[in-house]
Amino acid sequence: MHGSRAFHGTWNDTKCDLAKPYICKISSGILTQCLPFWMPYGRYCYGVYDGQQGFSWPDSQHYCQSIKAELVSIHSRAEVEFIRNLNYTNNHNIWIGLTRDNNCEFGWGWTDRTSLGFLNWAQGEPNAAFHPGEVAEENCVEMYADGRWNDNNCLNKRGFVCRHRQCKDHSLIHMHSTYNPSTR
Repeated sequence: MHGSRAFHGTWNDTKCDLAKPYICKISSGILTQCLPFWMPYGRYCYGVYDGQQGFSWPDSQHYCQSIKAELVSIHSRAEVEFIRNLNYTNNHNIWIGLTRDNNCEFGWGWTDRTSLGFLNWAQGEPNAAFHPGEVAEENCVEMYADGRWNDNNCLNKRGFVCRHRQCKDHSLIHMHSTYNPSTR
């Protein structure tokens, strides 16, 4: 990294054997963890169910809540891409935590009550369609394999993605706090 006034903060490749100043990062000593087989991204951990058998939106939400998670709320294009890469088998479209909310100004809300600042609807969606022979309107949202969203009947069977905040592993705090680099 350059330190000169003109190039301050920019990067450049150089020979590895040159003596240069350096910067180290020291962690807080608190490690974060995800549930087994879940993937971390930002402050959250994500788990995708994409098996052969699909589940309704309410059953998917119930499963997520039973493990102290929520159907995912999505807040950026990067998060969409991350989730798309987790759904590697593409057996189903996947339910996300967006649902029709009559108390909400925009008509849609995340189940975890985070803000609705990012939308990724497929063309022509949401259409709130009512299909002959079906009891319910399209009040729940699924994500297609391409990352776009579609409102659909909540009873349809889909895969789903849950999200929980990363947990702090307090069992490691004591070990890290007693380490003193000056004794080495």
